Amino acid sequence: VGMHVLTRATPHPVAMSSGCETPSHRVFVYGTLKRGFYNHRLLREMDAKFSGFALTREPMRMVLGEYGIPYLMRGEADGSAFVPGELWEVDDEGLDALDVLEGIDEGMYERVTLDVATREGADGAVDGGFATTAQAFVCGPESERRGIGTTWSEEIAAYDLKTHEASYVPKHERAAGSLGTRRS
Repeated sequence: VGMHVLTRATPHPVAMSSGCETPSHRVFVYGTLKRGFYNHRLLREMDAKFSGFALTREPMRMVLGEYGIPYLMRGEADGSAFVPGELWEVDDEGLDALDVLEGIDEGMYERVTLDVATREGADGAVDGGFATTAQAFVCGPESERRGIGTTWSEEIAAYDLKTHEASYVPKHERAAGSLGTRRS
């Protein structure tokens, strides 16, 4: 799968300006950060700019983990598909805020550069789109250690509102010590 692991905010080379503008990062979101989902408020609060719809350029396996949290899994697997999502532009501060939300420091997710292809609409095909790269959050080492991606994780083709409303549990409602909750 076309991805590279990153550690902190690195501006997307195409998105960087030679002027005085703030560097921006293209981010691919496929779960709770999409428009209409629970964590999308964070993108709104940081004035992120919607760039369009996209699909991963390589098939990837997506699973539903504990608390209804979606995870993209590394590597190809049987039944994997092109994962649909949205592209957003965020600044350095915004990318750092996403790192915190996604639990990068605790290993819940890992931020990588992912190959994606734009598409016409939420349900559209890649036809007419273009290939690009974006920052994305994939299953991190601590989540894998806790069994995310194993047989108990339900494989899903896309994270839709029906799945979200039926299974997602916000961080403040999760058990103490679970990934993604604040430590006291």
